[in-house]
Amino acid sequence: MSDPVQTPVRFGADAALVGMLTTPAADGPAPLPVACLMLNMGANHRVGPRRINVKLCHRLAARGMSSLRLDLGGIGDSEAPAGTSALPLVLRAVRDLQAAMDLVEARLGIHQFVIVGLCSGVEHAMTTALADPRVVGLSLFDGFNFPQWHTRCERTLRRAFAAMGHPAFAGKLRRWLQRSLVRWLPGGRSGQPLPGFFSESASPAMTAAWFGAAMHRLAERKVALHFLYSGSFHVCDRDRDLLGRFRHEPFVQAAQYDFAGDLDHTLCTAKGQQSFLRLVGDWAIATAGGMPAAVRSADAPPAAALQMAGALAPQ
Repeated sequence: MSDPVQTPVRFGADAALVGMLTTPAADGPAPLPVACLMLNMGANHRVGPRRINVKLCHRLAARGMSSLRLDLGGIGDSEAPAGTSALPLVLRAVRDLQAAMDLVEARLGIHQFVIVGLCSGVEHAMTTALADPRVVGLSLFDGFNFPQWHTRCERTLRRAFAAMGHPAFAGKLRRWLQRSLVRWLPGGRSGQPLPGFFSESASPAMTAAWFGAAMHRLAERKVALHFLYSGSFHVCDRDRDLLGRFRHEPFVQAAQYDFAGDLDHTLCTAKGQQSFLRLVGDWAIATAGGMPAAVRSADAPPAAALQMAGALAPQ
């Protein structure tokens, strides 16, 4: 079988956004009626940590799924579209992802999408799904987590004992004490949020409330959900610990939940990458295989849906 076809694309307002469209080879399997979108993890390039998005695109194409990996406006190769700087980050990301869906619709005639969100990309993926009924599935890696107190205590103790034996522990402790003293001494500097893509935050209570409301809305729409957590958060998982108080909610029980201790947050090891590709790839293909040929839903006009997503997003 031939290699998948990769096509660089510019799209969105002012053609400011850059992405790579990957489609199955001509002699490959029949194309699936669902495409996959992959976006940045924080400020990293669209290829993902250790090129994991590239590897996932190729794996999906070999099984008939087209995909588009893109840089959000202002990250990587994409410019920020004109007139969007005043918009909250989360709404800018929604517009960029909707522009990506528009491109795939125009090029391939595909009207349904799954989004793979890593870390900060999880919020963008969720908010886009709330705003646009074309999103039928979300794979969320190391995103929102709400561990219970006993999980937090165990994790803190494990990290404390491990840190004390690390060669860098003494230097890190010294630098932490210096920063703390500067902060608390008279005239000391107070911590300022980093600019741009890391300046928006919400309290834990607000985040949990938004997450619960968003997930219930998505479950009502029967959006397929995949929660995937790495061993970077904790070395073990008992009864879906990382979703805490939400772990018994119907939307979690209906979702695919995977804890992979051999994974780390930035996918450094070959073994961890293979676990990620297998878990996410199998979930995406299963989600696409269970979907009929799509007609875009008219549940909500795009402008109204975008406004709704903004209202639900944590501030």
